[in-house]
Amino acid sequence: MIQDMRLHDPGYQGDPFTWANKRMGMACIRERLDRALCSQIWVDAFPETLVKHFTDQGSDHWALLLSDKPYVRMCRPLFRFDARWADNTVVRAMVSYVWQEQIQGTPMFQLWERLKKLRPLLYDWSRAGTTNSLRNIQTLRNEIERIKAIHPINWQEVAGLESELSRQWEVEEVYWQ
Repeated sequence: MIQDMRLHDPGYQGDPFTWANKRMGMACIRERLDRALCSQIWVDAFPETLVKHFTDQGSDHWALLLSDKPYVRMCRPLFRFDARWADNTVVRAMVSYVWQEQIQGTPMFQLWERLKKLRPLLYDWSRAGTTNSLRNIQTLRNEIERIKAIHPINWQEVAGLESELSRQWEVEEVYWQ
């Protein structure tokens, strides 16, 4: 049917499989059941087409994302204070350090200068720290994929990591709220 319809598989990025029966040992079966297909007209119009295979969390099938071009961030992301940092002792120490500095000017100018000095400290700290739930999510995804690449697959360990992954998604949701 694919040949008769003259469809093309644009390839993929990520795990080569899109389905698993989630059984242990020799009963484990993984296949590439799901895929995106494109006509030659599509390929000509969108030569940078990319299909990304996501993880199979919550299902025995992986989610697929078809994109007509790679995503490229055009500007530096905005800095936002993460409410989860408020109780962190390192963050409190940075704030205390910056707030103890003597600055001349109006109270609003002093506040502005302190925030201007604090921002890069917090930004650098957050990039290196473990409070980044997206980084934790990616680390957990990578660990799940690593375990799935080893046969026989330990589905109990995968289930534990998927539970932690769900928790990290909830933490990420709190961040965006």
